[in-house]
Amino acid sequence: MSRTIFHVDMDSYFASVEQQANPNLRGKPIVVTGKPTIKSVVAAASKEAKKCGVDSAMATWKARKKCPDLILVPGDPDKYEWITNNFFDILRSYSPKLEPFGVDEAFLDVTAKIKEYRSPESLVKRIKKDVEEKFGCWITCSVGIARNKLLAKLASDMDKPDGITRIRDNEVIEVLEDISLTDICGIGSRTEKRLNRLGVSSVPELGDFPEKKLKEEFGVDGARLKMMGQGKDPSPVLPATYEEEVKSVGNSLTLPDYKRTPRKALPVLFKLAQKVGYRLRKKGLMAGTLKLMVRDGEFNVKGKQLTPGRYVDDGNLIYSFALEIKKRLGFPATPTMVGIRASKLRAKDSFSQPLLPDRRKREELLRVMDEINEEYGKGTLYFAAQAGAEDLLPSVGEFKRPGDLN
Repeated sequence: MSRTIFHVDMDSYFASVEQQANPNLRGKPIVVTGKPTIKSVVAAASKEAKKCGVDSAMATWKARKKCPDLILVPGDPDKYEWITNNFFDILRSYSPKLEPFGVDEAFLDVTAKIKEYRSPESLVKRIKKDVEEKFGCWITCSVGIARNKLLAKLASDMDKPDGITRIRDNEVIEVLEDISLTDICGIGSRTEKRLNRLGVSSVPELGDFPEKKLKEEFGVDGARLKMMGQGKDPSPVLPATYEEEVKSVGNSLTLPDYKRTPRKALPVLFKLAQKVGYRLRKKGLMAGTLKLMVRDGEFNVKGKQLTPGRYVDDGNLIYSFALEIKKRLGFPATPTMVGIRASKLRAKDSFSQPLLPDRRKREELLRVMDEINEEYGKGTLYFAAQAGAEDLLPSVGEFKRPGDLN
C-alpha cells in the first residue's frame, strides 16, 4: 500500500514566534540570539533578514554587515517550548504517527487519515488553518507531501515560506534530475566529494551506480545511498515515544545548528539522560546497559554501549555513564543528533532497598521531583545542568504560561 507522508517545517521558527509575540517586530529584519551582543550567533533569522543574506549559525557581527538595520532579539525558550508542544499536538490530532525532527519540524504519516479528505493538499490546508488559529498569522509552516520521508523532506524545502509542495509518484524521476546531491537530506559536502571521486555528480547517476562499488567506499551505507539516488526510503515514521516493548527505553534529539558542537551538545545529553531516567522510574524499571548514539553532519550514526555493573534509573548516573561511553566513542566535530538508550531492564521492586543513607536520600529527592513535575507540569523542577538545553526538548516539559501571542 502506498503511503502518504507529510514533512511539516515551521518557517523562520524562533524569529516568527518573536514577531507574533511583539507587533513592533513584524515586517522587520530580526534575528534571535542567545545574547543580544555583537559576539553572539544567530539562532534564527526572520524572512526579512534572510532576504538580506542573513541565516542561522552566522556571527551577529557578520549578520549586521549584511543588514545594518538588523534587530537582535534574545531568545525565550519558554515561549518556543509552549509553541512546539502545541504544534506537535496539532499534528498528533490528525495522526499518532508523528516523528519530531528537531524542535520545529516533524514527519507525519497520514496514510490512514487521508481518505477523509478530497486530497492531501486539503488536509495540509486544514493543518495550516489550525496553526494560524492557535498561534496567529505570523507563525507559518511549509509542508512537503510524498510517498516517503526522503521525498517529503525534499518537497518541503521547495516552496518556502508557507508553501505546499507535493511530489507525485510519476514526478519523482523528473524531480531527482533537477536537484543536486546535497539537496538530499543525509548527503553533505564531504559525502558529495567522495561520490564525485567515484564519478557520481548527480542524483540519477547515484541511483544508477553499482551498489557493490558504493559499499566498497561507504560500507553498509552504500545501499542506503543508492536508494536515496532512486528516491526510495522504506523507513517508517516512528513516534518520539517509540520503544521496543519493555526491552529498552530511549530518547534522541536532532540538534539545531547552534548546538552542533561537542561542548554545546552536553547539556542536551544531560537532559536526555534525565528524561530516560524519568521514564524508567515511571515504568518501575531499572537499566543494566546504556548506549550512547551520535550522528555527524554526513548522516553517519555511531554508537557504543556500556554495562556498568549496576542497575540505574537516576538521570545523573545515566549521564555520567554516557560521558564514560563518550570518552571511548568520541564525538564528531559537528554532532547533529545525540541519543541515549537504556536496555537490559529489570523491575525495580525485584531489588532490595538501598542501605546507604545518601542513596536513600537521592531516591527520595527523585521521587519528590517526579511528584511535583507530574502535579504542576513536567519541567517545573529540573537540575541546573539542564539550563543549556531548555529550548530543545519541549516534550520533557509542558509550559503552562504561553505569554502574549497576539
